[in-house]
Formats: sequence, structure tokens, C-alpha cells
Amino acid sequence: MSSLAAEPTRLSNAAIREYAERIGEHYNIYDRAGTADVRALVRELGGSIAIGDTRESLRVIREGQFVIYLPRVTSSRRDRFTIAHELGHYFLHYLHAKRADGAIFGRGERNDVETQANVFAASLLMPAEPFRKTYARLRGDTHAIARILEVSPAAVEVRAQVLGLR
Repeated sequence: MSSLAAEPTRLSNAAIREYAERIGEHYNIYDRAGTADVRALVRELGGSIAIGDTRESLRVIREGQFVIYLPRVTSSRRDRFTIAHELGHYFLHYLHAKRADGAIFGRGERNDVETQANVFAASLLMPAEPFRKTYARLRGDTHAIARILEVSPAAVEVRAQVLGLR
């Protein structure tokens, strides 16, 4: 099991956003309101989620077998972003990197690898076109959008900025 620092993918942020959205569409994780079922995606990929006295992280045993660790003390919206973030590591820094060994990815540092996982998470949870439509329909009401997509208002604000809506 390798816990060496992951290398950032060479994909651009635009390519990461497109990759995340394609994954969400491929696995059909969105309901009518556009809310992503990231827990179902974890199960479909062969992963599991463990909650306990731990920090947010991902442990990959091999392709199709991994565990996302969540602390007990976080909100459901935070957990959803963390799950999507850890899936970003799985897809970008494990599968796309073609790693064959096990790996551990911890959260909390500020570096390119973590930024890439955040870009992936935001795009998986809030795909561009459905987000734009919801944003327009709700006239940019950050809190209403956050409730529908089950993310934090801060995540909505960042996504709106990235998409040039603010």
C-alpha cells in the first residue's frame, strides 16, 4: 500500500470538469432536481464509506475496492462534497494515473492534487448546464440552490464564479 504523495494529473481543469460530468452522466447519478447520488456511485464502483473517529481520506486496495473515510462530526453536505472529492482522487490520481498498487489519499493539504480533486467534486455535484439552469431559475439564490443540490452555499458561490455567473 503506497502512501506516497500523488502526482497531479496532466489534465486541465476544463478536462477534469468534463471528465467528472461524463462520469456522473455515465453512471446516471442525477435525480430530476439535479442532485447527485454520490453514495450510490461509490457502491456501484465497488467502494464503501466508513464513518468514525478519523479524518477525511480514501484508501484504495485495488481497482473496484476502496474505502472513503468520513469523520463523525461533519454535516451531510460536507460529507457529500468529501465523497465527491475522494472520488476525484480515485478517478484522477488512481484510475487515470493507471496505478496498480494500493494507495492512500488524505485530505487537508493545499496543493495541485487537492485542487484537482476539488474541481472534480464541484463538477460531479454541480454539472455546468444543469447548474446554470437552476441558477437562472432561482435567480442566483445561493441558499435555495444549495438546498436542492445538497451542497454548501459556499460551494454554490464558488461554482457560480467558476462558471462566470457572478
